[in-house]
Amino acid sequence: MTTLRISGLLLDLYACPTEHRRWPAVLDQLCRTLRVRSAVIQIIIPATGQLRSRWMVRDSRSEAARAVHDRYFADAVNPRMLVQRRPSITDEGIFRDGDFFQPDDPLLADLKQRLAATGLGNYLSARVALSGDEALTLVLHRAADDTQEFSKRDERLALELMPHLRQAVQLSGTMLDAQRQVRQLHETMDSFRFSLAVCKADGSLCWSNEAARQLLARRDVLWLNGARQLTAMSAAETKDLRQAIARAARCSNGARDTQLLVLGGTSALQVRVRGVGHADTAQDVDSNGLALVVLGDAHDEVSLPPELLGRLFALSPAESRLAAALCVGSTLSEYAQQAGVAIGTARYQLKQVMAKMQVSKQSQLVQRVCTSVIFHLRD
Repeated sequence: MTTLRISGLLLDLYACPTEHRRWPAVLDQLCRTLRVRSAVIQIIIPATGQLRSRWMVRDSRSEAARAVHDRYFADAVNPRMLVQRRPSITDEGIFRDGDFFQPDDPLLADLKQRLAATGLGNYLSARVALSGDEALTLVLHRAADDTQEFSKRDERLALELMPHLRQAVQLSGTMLDAQRQVRQLHETMDSFRFSLAVCKADGSLCWSNEAARQLLARRDVLWLNGARQLTAMSAAETKDLRQAIARAARCSNGARDTQLLVLGGTSALQVRVRGVGHADTAQDVDSNGLALVVLGDAHDEVSLPPELLGRLFALSPAESRLAAALCVGSTLSEYAQQAGVAIGTARYQLKQVMAKMQVSKQSQLVQRVCTSVIFHLRD
């Protein structure tokens, strides 16, 4: 690799897995090093009758001309992507167009026209196998007016670079998968009705779901100060809350002591604090400990979608509306008046609901609904 004189390129290359936006700059450096017009990295996989790209990054110039490149070299129209014209996808090494086409092949003439339309000329690719039927390819093109052929030295340098590219690409895939899973987890947490926040030992916020963000934005009982620390209405409540968070974040040996607080003076906000994970050493605990803060707003209005209650408990639309009303605090007579039905009709509907839900008391009906998955999800 010393002959490439690209130690800086390799440093940038191994930064790409955590900073995906750096890929074009790395390929720009490669273009300058190998004196090529275009450098593209692809993961290719087999598809019906051809190969296709599962993942691709391009140098800055090629990315800027993305629309033109895609018009002439999208998978469906690229002659090099025809399976029957290519070496096996598991073959590794250096490839030129002579490995795909005979000199009199009409597809070769078509390819040259496509290259001319995009300002590209001589071609060289290097390939290494990945897991399964996937392969990683580095695709290089000189400019159309550059007739210089790729040399054996160019081939050797491209091959020397491929193990590094494979490692960086595989790390990128791992990082992207992890980021996608975290993003999906956050989206799922946003669907919960209750408020969740994760804090450091000093009470500073690391993450919160949508319900918690809305609660903190109201700034009536709890909010974030300038240092993004959870702050309550009074200094005493703030001290109690942060001490509870600190104790939970500094739990050791997997301890899970749950701490309960009430903020706002009138049970306006119920708080449950618990440690997240555990550390192996006191040093780890102090620096990396986290606490989960669950917030319950006693004044929040609860709405239950009647149609979901009906699907869950096999209730009719009228029965579902009655059950939903009772579970958010309405009395039977209030529901009857609101729904415009006689109290006797409401009593009959309640009897039907209780029979279908297999309960004998109205309190048991409410319990069944409030412990269901519907109750914990936002509309």
